[in-house]
Amino acid sequence: MKKLLLSSIIFLFSTLFGGMSMAELKTIANSFNAPTGIAFDNAGAMYVTNWSSDSIVKINANGKKETVYSNISSPAGIVIDAQDNIYVASYGDDYILKISANGETKKISDGYHTPTGIAFSKSGKLLITNRSTGEIVSLDLNNGKKEIIVKGLSTPVGVTELPDNSLVVSQYSGRLTLIDPNGNKTELGSSFTRPGVGIVTISPSVVAVIDNGANMVREIDVKTKKVNTLVSSLSGAVALALHNNHYYIGTWGDGSVHKFNKN
Repeated sequence: MKKLLLSSIIFLFSTLFGGMSMAELKTIANSFNAPTGIAFDNAGAMYVTNWSSDSIVKINANGKKETVYSNISSPAGIVIDAQDNIYVASYGDDYILKISANGETKKISDGYHTPTGIAFSKSGKLLITNRSTGEIVSLDLNNGKKEIIVKGLSTPVGVTELPDNSLVVSQYSGRLTLIDPNGNKTELGSSFTRPGVGIVTISPSVVAVIDNGANMVREIDVKTKKVNTLVSSLSGAVALALHNNHYYIGTWGDGSVHKFNKN
């Protein structure tokens, strides 16, 4: 039910407000079924969580596509560490999956509440958005210890850490929240319709965020709150990654991944 509800909301907005294309966008892969998270390994291969197909898909640098894992319920956020170990949040079954560089798979942590976007902290811990309970959870990958580090959010779906250890959290409620290392919160989302899963740090004070409700990718300076639209008229934008000076966007409306130059 929770998977169907979120899928229906995103499909409705992509149908009503999406569907136009931008000249600077290049479609690099399609035939996905709700691409929700994007990450890259050291060889430049792209990994995409195929939410509605319950799978994780790899696209090599030469464009070859293969399914690397299946039967994971509603895979959402995905990150890859320096050793090419892959971590994926199962939104539907409330756990974190690890796919080791050698291909071994293991559920390394469970008991979450619709975990959606995930990211690494500067210290190497995994930051996990607990969408249904409004929390950010920190997972120590060395000992498996979990700690709730932020509470009181409203449907958090994406998180990124700034160099000063502050967090920026995107929330489907319409909020975009800056949380400093002392836990103080500053709301940044007045110009956003519905910040989505995709959020990445660009510079010490700037993040790029999917605005799913407006079908845009937007950039915001967390100090000045100045917002700049990078690309618009997307068809159900959800996923966002930055790799080799290019943005990669996953769109549910057309089941594609698009690329455009950061500059």
